[in-house]
Amino acid sequence: MDVGAHQGEFTQAALDYYRPERVWLVEADQELASGLQQKFSSQPACKVIHAAIADTSGRVTFRINRHRASSSLLPISKRSTQIFQKDLRETDVVTVPALALDDLFTQEKIDRLDLLKVDIQGAERLLIQGGQRALQQVACIYIEVLFEELYEGCALFGEIDALLRAADFKLRSFHELRTGPGGNLIYANTLYFQPGLLGRA
Repeated sequence: MDVGAHQGEFTQAALDYYRPERVWLVEADQELASGLQQKFSSQPACKVIHAAIADTSGRVTFRINRHRASSSLLPISKRSTQIFQKDLRETDVVTVPALALDDLFTQEKIDRLDLLKVDIQGAERLLIQGGQRALQQVACIYIEVLFEELYEGCALFGEIDALLRAADFKLRSFHELRTGPGGNLIYANTLYFQPGLLGRA
């Protein structure tokens, strides 16, 4: 499952290297979700879902930023512009469908997921809070974590790590670490696994 699928780069890499039985691409941005529908229309294993993953299902405010990939449920902080030295300001606010991860798993009848990729720009806490049952069915999570408050009220690495450890996940590795102008860590991708599910058919 590719949550925050953007333009489908992660899913395409997975399709190139593996033969997944099912792939769910979840994207809150309607324009990007429509692009994903077109891009993966010839892939019978893929299903695109236009929704933001949040702590509860319903409708939520989604903030479109000048740099589209940084759009989020959370307001982008002024610190982000300082760190990345580019204009990341909010350009639009739209209302989009929201699904709690638990509800998404129920809707799609998912009882086992080998890999959950999460890149939702500061809203990771909401996914975890709304997915306590679903996460019990996930073997591995590849999730972006923040070391700086790039979004107002976002959870930083320490909190996300504690929440995932409380859900019986263990941290395996860090990937694609990004540092700022002063050399401090800004964000990274992390791989977590659940020992009780890893390798189970």
